[in-house]
Amino acid sequence: MNNVKQRILFFTPFATRTGSEMMLLYILRRIDRSRFDVGIVSFANGELLKEFPSDIPVFIIPRKFSLAQKVMFHLSVNPILRSLRKLAREFKADLWYVNTTMLPETALVAKEFSIKLITHFHELPLTYIYLSSQDFKSIISNSHRLIGCSKVTCEAIQQAGGKNVSLLYEFIDSEKVIRNPERTAELRKKLNIPKDDYIWMMSGMTSERKGFDFLPDIAEELDDASVHLIWVGAAIDDGLVYYTEQRCLNTKAKTHIHLLGKQKEDYYNYLDMGNGFLLTSRQDPFPLVMIEAAHLGKPIVAFPSGGVLEFVEDGMGIVTEDLSVKQMVTAMRLIMTGKVATNAAKSAEVASRFSVENGYNEWVKLIDKDC
Repeated sequence: MNNVKQRILFFTPFATRTGSEMMLLYILRRIDRSRFDVGIVSFANGELLKEFPSDIPVFIIPRKFSLAQKVMFHLSVNPILRSLRKLAREFKADLWYVNTTMLPETALVAKEFSIKLITHFHELPLTYIYLSSQDFKSIISNSHRLIGCSKVTCEAIQQAGGKNVSLLYEFIDSEKVIRNPERTAELRKKLNIPKDDYIWMMSGMTSERKGFDFLPDIAEELDDASVHLIWVGAAIDDGLVYYTEQRCLNTKAKTHIHLLGKQKEDYYNYLDMGNGFLLTSRQDPFPLVMIEAAHLGKPIVAFPSGGVLEFVEDGMGIVTEDLSVKQMVTAMRLIMTGKVATNAAKSAEVASRFSVENGYNEWVKLIDKDC
């Protein structure tokens, strides 16, 4: 551990309420100012920037170019690289902490200026498709340390040739997960859901990776008028989402489907409204919503999509053997009928291990290895 105060520049892609960016928020709200001077670089002017401590300087590098920047780009002057080089010169950081794989330009500039680089992987291989092979190689090769948010994430990094790989599980600020039974009852009434009906909650962006397109298939396989499937999360504007929404609207299944969109203010009230939680992701490193649902004592049914296999223990729910809608619906029925018992207290206890306090302390230990 170095006793000299360290300057760290954190990089984030959107500054929205994604799991990885919420984790960065938790770190920076808690960070020890006697040990670290910090700044934030965001590639979009997202809503989350307002929630970071106000004394932390924020630098925005937009990915949407102005007309002048477009001209520069066509003249072989990359505005993003130019902005990063300017930051490297002006905010003389000891360390760049890139909280995603989706900002490959940072690896190039960090190497150019001999700045230590930590890249925090919150992604599994399905997301690597958004990077060129050269960009991905640059991240693996130029990062002083590579952090994975689950064992399966670390394994994928090592399989890609990563050498200095560390594990830091995702974590939540459980103090923000507040129950409000009266509001939860109001929301249930607003959706006209009878008292004895069973609710399965789902949360996340309506992406292919999150398995949003499985929703009508699950409803049709279940075909139960006493069951409600509720999806909370921002809707992506693409053809698959439109197709899936139309299927949900036109399905002949008796199962009820509710697509509620983004719900910032009532997010935890909706999550608490569920009798259980469904994780339909094809790949998911270690979703925060899984921890939040367990903190609320909700049984979890999930595909074997990644980090959920490292989280769900006996008494917390069921992870299917395969990515199979039939297996998922069978598991849902076992939970709903009580043929597989679950224990809310056990779920909450496991979730408590992934607290912001424990996570931050582990994060500091990793930083101390590089400072």
